[in-house]
Amino acid sequence: MEMNASSAATRFGSTVGDAMSTFFVRDPRTADWLFVGSKPFIVLLPLIYVYFVKIGGPRFMKSRKPYDGIKPIIQLYNAAMVFLNCYFVYAYLSKTYLGGRYSLFCQGIDFDARDEQTMSILSHGWWYMLVRTADLLDTVFFVLRKKDSHISTLHVVHHVLVVFNGWFGLAFGADGHVAFGIIFNSFVHIVMYSYYFLSSLGPAVQKHLWWKRYLTQFQLAQFVILFFHMLIPLFKDCGFPLAHICITLPQGVFFFVMFMRFYIKSYTNRQRPHTGVESKSKAQ
Repeated sequence: MEMNASSAATRFGSTVGDAMSTFFVRDPRTADWLFVGSKPFIVLLPLIYVYFVKIGGPRFMKSRKPYDGIKPIIQLYNAAMVFLNCYFVYAYLSKTYLGGRYSLFCQGIDFDARDEQTMSILSHGWWYMLVRTADLLDTVFFVLRKKDSHISTLHVVHHVLVVFNGWFGLAFGADGHVAFGIIFNSFVHIVMYSYYFLSSLGPAVQKHLWWKRYLTQFQLAQFVILFFHMLIPLFKDCGFPLAHICITLPQGVFFFVMFMRFYIKSYTNRQRPHTGVESKSKAQ
């Protein structure tokens, strides 16, 4: 009886393993790229980040004054992020939907494609992952300026998942249908970091930034648009991996709900304090 149970467990484990290996197909074109084939990167980096922003950093700053002198660094950071995200929008559009042969409706992934244009898209995906990893610095700035109230759970989870998605895309296919999401998300970051940069210039400029509340509305629209765009390969077989869809769609629902809660709390119930993911401009 024990042998039968053990045999059944072995067969079950083997079946699950085979299914997972079939479902999650690694992209051989990026398997040996820096950080992509390294599990410590995607495991240790989020752990170090969460520890620093939630425990280590606040503990270090407890007996210290805020490092307000880093404001010029933050301004330079925001300006650089605007530039980099503008570049990604231009580069991806020119190599996919405008200058390439991509279908906006549904675009599959060919893991055997190694032509110059495809490899350039993947290469830009690697740099995109690094820039999304650099987004973590905004939380580090919060810690160093003792803006702990802005480091909400949603803020931290959002950053961790964005880094994970960048790594996952490169590891399991960063071209094809996901290009639309990269372009749209980069455009959202252009608007966001532009706001943060302008807000950091002081009250004289801040009084003209009447469109702050529309940043969150823009993000909510992003989640809805990308959700429905990612649904397309479920109904049209264009060779796009199912794993991407199963990873992306639940996150889209989660973030839409959480960002909507933040929006209602911040802009509908005016008597409540404005804290959360999109209040980062206060720390600039």
